[in-house]
Amino acid sequence: MPRQRILSNPAFRLAALHGAAFAAIGVSMPFLPVWMESRGLGAGAIGVLLAIPTVVRVLVTAPLMSLADSPTGARRLLVLGQVGAALGYIVMLGAESPLVIALLVAAVAVAQAPIVPTGDLLTTDAVRADPSLNYGRIRVWGSITFLATSIAGGYVLALLPPDGILWTIIGLGLLAMLVSHRAALVRDTPALEGRRRVLGLRFDLPRPLALAIAACACVQASHAAVYGFGSIHWRSLGFSGPVIGVLWSIGVVAEIALFIGLGRMVSGGVKGLRLVGLGAGAAAFRFGVLATDPGLAATACLQALHALTFGATHLGAMAALTALSPPGARGAAQGVYSAGQALATGLAMVASGGLYRWGGPLAFAAMAPLALLGLGLVLLAMRAASQPQRVAEGG
Repeated sequence: MPRQRILSNPAFRLAALHGAAFAAIGVSMPFLPVWMESRGLGAGAIGVLLAIPTVVRVLVTAPLMSLADSPTGARRLLVLGQVGAALGYIVMLGAESPLVIALLVAAVAVAQAPIVPTGDLLTTDAVRADPSLNYGRIRVWGSITFLATSIAGGYVLALLPPDGILWTIIGLGLLAMLVSHRAALVRDTPALEGRRRVLGLRFDLPRPLALAIAACACVQASHAAVYGFGSIHWRSLGFSGPVIGVLWSIGVVAEIALFIGLGRMVSGGVKGLRLVGLGAGAAAFRFGVLATDPGLAATACLQALHALTFGATHLGAMAALTALSPPGARGAAQGVYSAGQALATGLAMVASGGLYRWGGPLAFAAMAPLALLGLGLVLLAMRAASQPQRVAEGG
């Protein structure tokens, strides 16, 4: 009976959901560019290939996420997405042509588009319904599995041919499919009018939420150069595969601590936007200094700032979506956030490919102004969110 209570506990199920979803990401994000390089692709081509998933998500995430606004839609999206992604990677094992690889990357991106936002949607739903739940302590299990698999991915790269990276991603994706089928919560059915608005994507974002989404998109997009070319550049400096895996894991360890400590700020309303400002400032500093090739020890310290540049920004985004999303359109609003982030990251990824080919690590420094733009936008969002309160106080 205790085992049944644990398995039916919403926090446990949601934690398992996030953990399963991020296991494959922990391998694909840092090491898929290395597999692409093994196929003879140069920096410019890799930059374009890495931009394809984010551009595809711009087109498909919001429509797909609108399907989550039904009682069992979230589970279907998760299971079908995991299966589709695994099949795409299996076919990719035999791909040699850059065009074929590009088409497969796009197909995998369609399948994966709703996976992470659906997990966030289910978790913020649960937090709204039960304030005793802590978003950060649930979501942290995604970071923990990312940490574990990013370290393991470094050893896979050191011990096996590059195709071993894809086989690892495939196995983790199929495991995530099984977990998603058992763990996804059933959502309350929204009002009929709300569902019509969602399925037709005809809903208005409040101005503070629109500004917050734009701010978060800029800050998260500033990671594009390090996501796309961090591993490749560090290998060129002589860092081994396991060392690169540890560098990625350092940021995630710090992110885990932040999620545990500040996770309840997701239910704190628009005050959570302060975290986005903190993340933006940290991102400008992190990527500006990273461009100087400061050495292994300093690079490790800069990777620890991932707790702020990604983690704080993410918590701030979830707080804004939880507090400001239109009734009956939370799934689609989550999709718009993910699509906006994908658009900004895709453009930044394409730019970083050319910048890295031209100037190497200077591509990292080019991301700092993007983070500062995010800082300006979040200040506008905070101002817009406070205006109704000031009007009410004046009346």
